[in-house]
Amino acid sequence: MYKNFYGFRTYPFDPTADAQFLYPSDTYQDCLSCLLHGLQRGYGILVMTGAIGTGKTFLLHTLLQHLDATTHTAFVNSSTFNALEILQYAAQEFRLDFSGDSKAQLLIQLRNFLVTQTTSNAKVVLIVDEAHNLSVEALEDLRLLTNFESAQKKLIQMILVGHFPLEETLKCPELLQLRQRVGRRCRLLPLNDDETQAYIEHRLAVAGAAPLFTPRAIKAVYRHSQGIPRVINTICDGALVLGFRDDTREIGPRTIQAVMQDLLVDTPAQVPHRHPRPQRDTPVRPASGFRRPSRRVVLAALVVVSLLGAGVLWLSPLGSQQGKESAMRSASSPAVVPPSPASREPPLLPYEPASREPPASHR
Repeated sequence: MYKNFYGFRTYPFDPTADAQFLYPSDTYQDCLSCLLHGLQRGYGILVMTGAIGTGKTFLLHTLLQHLDATTHTAFVNSSTFNALEILQYAAQEFRLDFSGDSKAQLLIQLRNFLVTQTTSNAKVVLIVDEAHNLSVEALEDLRLLTNFESAQKKLIQMILVGHFPLEETLKCPELLQLRQRVGRRCRLLPLNDDETQAYIEHRLAVAGAAPLFTPRAIKAVYRHSQGIPRVINTICDGALVLGFRDDTREIGPRTIQAVMQDLLVDTPAQVPHRHPRPQRDTPVRPASGFRRPSRRVVLAALVVVSLLGAGVLWLSPLGSQQGKESAMRSASSPAVVPPSPASREPPLLPYEPASREPPASHR
């Protein structure tokens, strides 16, 4: 649509995971190195978590490209699978002929396959994407695969990938044995502001175009996307569509704002890059037609009320009589000296503060 208008060889912000558009951010490289190191060391279980849209699946496809031909992999998306269905899918990925619904027979066949691959110095890796959707029972069943081992190494390695709720699921007491088998954990975090700019310019360069987004537009993209690559792609693609419609070759912040009004882009809560600044409370404005009294008027009103209250107290017969009696008792009664602490007797009951009666206005 806008490819010829901007001179692109391909669409720069296509949602598909195209390896040529790979931008290795710091956390991306850290996670990739963590998984490769874990597979090289032979750890039984590896865990990678990340926010929605940060590129976890993209990273897994990059990981597969780094594995040699002696590594057999099964890539399973577990969004709707239970443990038995995951094993059945893995057996099909490993090209095993299996028919039936017996979990025991399936495990036996998988174990025979693993033993065969180990004798030929081959590795077997099971990658379970969307693992945050798995139940505790399903994760425990998958943990049983790590019991297949020889005297030197594990016969199969497993990579569990999912959103941050997967971390909370792994803390369940029922998954203690699974947690003890986790060799490495890593988190794929969103891009920061500098990486967002580099990410956008990198994809434009791969598509065959010069930078089209102004610095203010890139800042707006980062503010709205929170550094989530999937959301960045959506916003930038929509901005190029609007730029093509308006016949402009420079994308500014107004175009980004127009995209945000047209698209239903949602960025859930992510792991923050830094502590957010505390927001000030919104000042309360008075209703229309109401004028706030000045400080002098308020002080004058308080003085008048205080004088009136004092006059009422002294002019009242009851108040005057009570005041005189109190003064006479004070003059005639001797001062009562409290006993010394040594002569006090302990109270018979635990001390409880006296309950005050509510004032007459609240009775």
